[in-house]
Amino acid sequence: MTGAVTDLSACYVEMFLKDPKPPEPGRSAVWMFGQDHYAKADHWVEIWMVTGDHTMMPGTPAGAEKIIHLGPDGHRGGPYPKYHHNADNLMFFTGTDPSAPRDLGAHVEFHLGEGEQEQVFHFDEPRCIVIPRGVRHFPMIVSGLRRPFVITDILTAPTRTAAGTETDFSYVMSD
Repeated sequence: MTGAVTDLSACYVEMFLKDPKPPEPGRSAVWMFGQDHYAKADHWVEIWMVTGDHTMMPGTPAGAEKIIHLGPDGHRGGPYPKYHHNADNLMFFTGTDPSAPRDLGAHVEFHLGEGEQEQVFHFDEPRCIVIPRGVRHFPMIVSGLRRPFVITDILTAPTRTAAGTETDFSYVMSD
């Protein structure tokens, strides 16, 4: 946030809750915050809890019909990797056991980049994945969940539209 705030009551902001029914397997509802909710917001933020083993943004098998979801802000997404062309992205993975702060509570496999540039990261301790603008990211595979953990996803833009978020609908899930 930039500039001096004179009306402090404007600092108490209701966030948007994406609460799909039925719930998505392996994850909680998602809290969202950005310029759509607070005019002076500089960043788009999403926060959710991982509650079970699952694969996020896996694409679709070859020959399967593409699935497209329309978000409340008009963003076209689905179970496919993404690019943010106008913003960097920070994804914080944090555990929920205060007596074991270095234990994430699960194993995460995170895919970043594509083709020969693709990197696959494996971790079971809290981490931050820094996703530079224009770099494809996902799928993310969570396995061996022992306890829920939290993901805080921050875009360096006030909305997904301003971030130039593009879903890679051409991505085909590998076997």
